[in-house]
Amino acid sequence: MTVFKGFLTITKRNMNIVILYLVIFLTIALMVDKMLAPSQAGTFEQETLTIGVIDKDGGSLAKGLSEYLDTWHNIQNLPDDPGIIQDRLFYRDVYYIIRIPENFEQKCLKENTKLEITKVPDSNSGIYVDQQINTFFNSIRTLTAGGFSLDEAIEKTNKYTASDTKVSLADKNSNGGNMPGHAFMFQYMPYILISILCYTLSTIMIAFNQTDVRKRMLCSSVTSRSMNLQFVLGYAVIGTVIWLICTLMPIGVYGKEFLQDPHLPYYLLNSLAITLVSLAIAFFIGTFVHREELVSAVVNVVSLGLSFTCGVFVSLDVMGKGIKTAAHFLPVFWYEENNNLLGYNAFLTSSQFADLMRNYGIQLLFAAALICTAFAFRYHQTRSDA
Repeated sequence: MTVFKGFLTITKRNMNIVILYLVIFLTIALMVDKMLAPSQAGTFEQETLTIGVIDKDGGSLAKGLSEYLDTWHNIQNLPDDPGIIQDRLFYRDVYYIIRIPENFEQKCLKENTKLEITKVPDSNSGIYVDQQINTFFNSIRTLTAGGFSLDEAIEKTNKYTASDTKVSLADKNSNGGNMPGHAFMFQYMPYILISILCYTLSTIMIAFNQTDVRKRMLCSSVTSRSMNLQFVLGYAVIGTVIWLICTLMPIGVYGKEFLQDPHLPYYLLNSLAITLVSLAIAFFIGTFVHREELVSAVVNVVSLGLSFTCGVFVSLDVMGKGIKTAAHFLPVFWYEENNNLLGYNAFLTSSQFADLMRNYGIQLLFAAALICTAFAFRYHQTRSDA
């Protein structure tokens, strides 16, 4: 068991790296859990602004617009004095100022002239007010085109705007439409698994792939079959230990919430599949990289590259079509597809279950392809040494 003991010895030397990445993983999980807690428990609240109105028209349309905006915001009438306006904006007494010109109905309703608006600099809070003003004008134009008088159109617009509408969201995943916290923890798991296993195992492979060591092993009494079995055993033990540690963390953080999730077996299978992929990537890197000082750079590029393009750090929902298309050729993408499928659905339909199984299979095929490529290279290298 010389090879296997060598595996364990080199792994002990890299325990500081393993602990560092596990701490990073746990820190990310706790930060995500803290950020999600208020958003899941809270409710949506519309923002109310203080809006200044400079009315030079005084007609019914101008008053109707003020009443319309007063439904959501605090309206203040202001004089057309640049000094007063500047002071109000500077001290944030108002955040949004509307100048209503003379002949307001003719200019803005019929000629579609835009209102003169002044907002607090570097503030996005006025975008929603812009939409509300556009909605008001569109409603008035529609009603007047339908035969209503201007006063009737204003009355109906303000009447229906003031009415409350009850909205209920379908809780299809029994979690208020949100992913559970442990699903986010599993979302970040590929980065940790790839980083730990690739760094640790690649360092071990480089040590055993040194020319003198490899030739000495070929001349020893240990058969090639025994060496390969010990390599497999070393990979299996280290991979299993890291997988168990990473999967125990969600239990420690979320407890019963995670254990009572009906998708628990599928989360574990998904994490096991990406662990096998990580082991294959580690074997691949360890086969082709021959200098230990390059391992850190290569592992960082691989782990971060896969994480940013496959939905680990950035949700797949906000990614562009081109990036998502390219990500289909990477194994972590299919892991994240499964994680989103489990996180957003309390119960899987037959087609969703088929997609889940397919994504498991694709991850395993990626792992097999990487291992076969690395073995082919090692076989050629062994024959060259012989």
